[in-house]
This record gives sequence, C-alpha cells and structure tokens, in this order.
Amino acid sequence: MVKVDESSPLSGYRVLDLAGPLAFHCVKLLADMGADVVKLEPPDGDQARRIPPFKGDLPHPEKSLYFLHYNTNKRGITLSLDSRDGQAIFLELARSADVVVETFRPGRMDELGLGYSVLNTGNPGLIMASITPFGQTGPWRDYKATDIAGLALSNLMILAGEPGEPPLQAPGEVAYGMASTYGAFGVAIALYHRLSTGRGQHIDVSMHECGAHIAGYFIPQYGSSGVKPSRASRKGEETDLYDPYETKNGYVRIFIIPVEQWRRLVDWMGRPEAIAGPAFEKMEYRRKHPEVVHSVVADFCRRHTKEELYEEGQRRRISVTPINTVREFMESAHTKARRIFIEMEHPVVGKYLHYGPVPRLSETPGRVTRTAPLIGEHNEEIYCGELGFSKEDLLALTGADVI
Repeated sequence: MVKVDESSPLSGYRVLDLAGPLAFHCVKLLADMGADVVKLEPPDGDQARRIPPFKGDLPHPEKSLYFLHYNTNKRGITLSLDSRDGQAIFLELARSADVVVETFRPGRMDELGLGYSVLNTGNPGLIMASITPFGQTGPWRDYKATDIAGLALSNLMILAGEPGEPPLQAPGEVAYGMASTYGAFGVAIALYHRLSTGRGQHIDVSMHECGAHIAGYFIPQYGSSGVKPSRASRKGEETDLYDPYETKNGYVRIFIIPVEQWRRLVDWMGRPEAIAGPAFEKMEYRRKHPEVVHSVVADFCRRHTKEELYEEGQRRRISVTPINTVREFMESAHTKARRIFIEMEHPVVGKYLHYGPVPRLSETPGRVTRTAPLIGEHNEEIYCGELGFSKEDLLALTGADVI
C-alpha cells in the first residue's frame, strides 16, 4: 500500500487520473497537495508523452518535459479502457477511490460502462470531475476545442490587444489552466460536502464557462447595462507610460499615477527640458503629448539595465517593473529566497529543477516527493499489491494488450 503522509492536506484520498491536457493542472494540484493520484495510461503510454519539448531535443516517451511537469507525485499504471477486462479492472479500482478526474467527450464514459451512475452504484461516496471544452449538456457539448478556442469563445481574447487591431492570444495554456483550477476547487468542495453527507457527486466543468467567469467586470457590465466592454488603448491620448521601455538588457514597465511620482521621475531623469515644465505634471496634458514623453523616457531607459532601473525606482518609490525572461524569473533573488524550485532526479531525464507546490499552507503544506512515473511503473505495485493479481495475471493482461 502507498505510504500516507498525514501532514499533507489531501493525504488519504485516492484519485484516479484519466485526464488529458485540459485537466492536467487540476490533477497536478491534487497530487501536490498530497492525494494518492494513480495515473491511468493506455498500454503504449499517454499521448502527452509525445508533446515537446524533450530532454536533449530527442523525442522519447520518457523525456517529454511537458509530461514531466504535470505528472510529478503520481503513481502510474497502464490500462486499456476499450477492453472488457480493462473496464472490469477500472470498476474494481473505482470501488476504493475517492475521486475520478476525466476529460473524455461527454457520454464516452457511459459508452464504456464507466459513467458516474455506474461508478456511484459501486461507491456512493465517489466524486467524478468531468472537465470538457463546453460541458456535459448544450448544443456544443460534443465539440472539440483547444486552449485558444477556450480563450476566443469565452470573450477573453477579443478584449486583448489594441483597439482596431487583431486580438492577441495569451501564451501558455491559460484556458486549460482556468478549467483545471475550477475543477480542483470543485473536487475540494465536494470532498468537504462528503464529510457531512457521505455522498459523492458529479462535477461538470466547462472550459468555455470558466474563461468567461474569470473575465472580471466585462460580463456583469454588459449584463447590467448592455454596453459592450472595449479595450483600453495603450497608445495616443488614453495612455500614460503604459508601454514597455527598452533597456540595456531587456524591457521594463513604468507606471505613474500620482503627480508626486511624476515629479520624482522627472528629477531622476535630470529634469529634461522637454518635459520638466508644470504643464507635464498633469496626466491629461501628458496624454495629449505622448510622443514627447515617450521619447524622453525611452532615451533614459536605454542608458540603464533593468536591474538598475528597478533598484533605483524602489528607492525613489516609483513603480518600475522588469519584464523577466524565464531565466531571470528562476534566478531572481526573490525566487531563490522562497525556494520555489526543487531539485529532482528522473531515472531517464536525470537531474532537473521542478516547480514546487502552490499555494503554500502553513500547517499542511503540499510536497513534491516523486517524479512523473515511467510507463507502467507501478503496475505490479497496484495490480498485485492492491488488487491481488498474480504475476501470471499481469503477463496475461500484458499479452492481451489490456495493460
């Protein structure tokens, strides 16, 4: 049996992981907070093992850094849910599980005989989180969608960028992350509810809805007034030092609102004649003459490094924000002081730095204690050690492509 770390907030809870990329972050959060997560992969491995980047740029199912990031703290087994034997084994696993997280198209689990109504019959306390692009109901329920579709259809992308110019896409997998975070929150609430009722429930998470829900004031503004939210311009009369400024080694952003900050900035720059007059102390005036302001500030910033501007800005109580690269984020004094990254060693990839758990709980902190599993690494541990199969059973199941 797996050793339970009673100091972790989700220790003692078993999660069966059937998640694709849409819910990778959800299960990662649960695993980092101490849940015993068992990742189920097809016999030839999860498709995410084929997603780059790869260690050494060599495509290999055990060297995907994408897969490595999302699957620490998990045990891994192989199982084909398309076979009757595989479905029977999953039902057995689900009887002792607390949570199932899945991202199949709506109705697929029912077709396999593994829908929530079936799993709940064998385990009334089971919680299933189904995270899909558009939810379990509605005319779009069967549509597929990637991260960019989640941003576009939820109205987040239309609000990014300059007025009159094409919308901008956020980097990374923001829509997937939002759906996953809501999914993890739903699991936590359902586990809390189960403490008093003993009953599990089915959680329906729509990436489309999560994106719109987190969009701040845009939805309520339109809902209450019918006024379509517009992008805030970062050019011309509507701006005041919002754009990034180039430095000797990158970019910074300077943010000025109170007149006292403007005066301190002008003093710092040596009171350039072009902007030192009292008229420029008024934000409205600066907005009417952006080319003058931007020219002086840009010339000043190009003479310094990001670090110099940040440190002196802090001393002068002026908001100067360096725009960090990945390396600068990882190597910053603040990041190192908070020990965000943990040194791990994977049997194939070798040593690497892995992001530690977030958020940080003072009494029951999350931990990263194991790297992502190899394909089928824990088959014997779980099938023989927990379900009572013999090694001969495992050989037979392997030969039949069940595991």
